[in-house]
Amino acid sequence: MGKKQQGRGQKRAAKVAARKRKTTVRAEPRPIVTLPGLDGYEPAEIGEIGEIEAVEEMRYAVAEIRTLRQVGPHDGNPEWLEVLEGNVDALAATGEDELVVEIIDDRVRKAVVDTLGTSSPEPAREEVRCLVASDGEMGDPDADPDGIGGAPAQGMALMILLGWLANRGPRPIPTSARTRVPEWAARTLGDGPGAVVAQLIGITGGEEERNAALGETSDDLEDDFLAGLMWIAAGLVALYGDGDPNNYLAFPEGVPA
Repeated sequence: MGKKQQGRGQKRAAKVAARKRKTTVRAEPRPIVTLPGLDGYEPAEIGEIGEIEAVEEMRYAVAEIRTLRQVGPHDGNPEWLEVLEGNVDALAATGEDELVVEIIDDRVRKAVVDTLGTSSPEPAREEVRCLVASDGEMGDPDADPDGIGGAPAQGMALMILLGWLANRGPRPIPTSARTRVPEWAARTLGDGPGAVVAQLIGITGGEEERNAALGETSDDLEDDFLAGLMWIAAGLVALYGDGDPNNYLAFPEGVPA
């Protein structure tokens, strides 16, 4: 991905966050970091501390994501906590940025899974609302508008999606996707999402098409810009990935599948 592409996408994420900060707050979304599997994990088991600091909390969240992927839900599985602790140990030296990327990758991936499971555009839109709300809390409104400082969660989600939709590497995207994915979106998610996907589908092409899809006209899509990229990912998984995002969509570099 060239610098020009990245700058456009990052600028858009910052614009969306700034726009959202001026609007009425909607229903409280779920937080970016959740630890549903640690309800019974007593603080004493986490090293005799009464409160997990932010980075340590993210470390446990990422360890849980990996554990769920490796052995499934807890559900009384005796090896679950052992695998979790092994993953925590493996993440001991992992920096905050890498942890956040993996958490957001998991969330966006789940939005794709839920899009496929419900045949609805709303899981992607709800995830965008969550990312926007998170940026409203932790973003810097005075950040450079050409960077992602004002919208870090949206910026990271955008970079993850651009990585998934890049037409390169061992899994090239077939030319047929240019027509089949918008048709799938219109048929499965509705005419509106289908039109958004048709506008953005050039993101799966060469550099010129990719730049055009990231151009100024896509600013008009507002929140449906990121949602539209999730719908494209869902369509690719449905049509070319046997419905399995974890096999079709690349994980961040260095993250075990």
